[in-house]
Amino acid sequence: MNEFLKTEYEQCLSLIKYYDERHHALVKYASGLSGAIPSLLLAIYQLGDNTNQYFWQFTLIISFLTALGLLSIFTVLIQTRLYFIYPVRQVNSIRRYSLKELNDSEFKNQMYLNTSFNAFKWSSSHTLLNLFIAMQVGVFAGLSMYSYMVSKSIEECIISTSLGLGLLTALILFGSSALYLFQNSKYHPDKSIHKEDD
Repeated sequence: MNEFLKTEYEQCLSLIKYYDERHHALVKYASGLSGAIPSLLLAIYQLGDNTNQYFWQFTLIISFLTALGLLSIFTVLIQTRLYFIYPVRQVNSIRRYSLKELNDSEFKNQMYLNTSFNAFKWSSSHTLLNLFIAMQVGVFAGLSMYSYMVSKSIEECIISTSLGLGLLTALILFGSSALYLFQNSKYHPDKSIHKEDD
């Protein structure tokens, strides 16, 4: 293997590790945020009668802002997944090229060689974690709707409307991210990431 390919291989492996760790760190952060908000709301509720009369307004504001914050994290997760696959493809390409040059019939490759896989894969841990965060956004969107309806004394279909909005939000988010990853990972990285033709 020539020196450039060796360096490229090592740098791409570093990028793979970086983007994978970044993805998992963002999921941990989002889950921590989602876990802290119910505690915050419970603390506000326990402050007493003065705050209880405004509890649902506080809940509406906090859950709406949390949904927006989680949505921004979700967007970064999707882009990180796209950034992740290009170094993986490069590593696979270098590996395949080097194995052809090796031309040793005794060596049996046990690693990946595919350079055309899609960024959206149901079996990927990234996909399952993205779904998990999309569901968290949906929960806080639903809680926002519930808080709004309670604060406005709207009692008709309050639970089903809130659950429906939460589920719809999660499905739309996850579906649009899947479509985005599926479409953009077909292109060369310059076109996909920078919108430039190669």
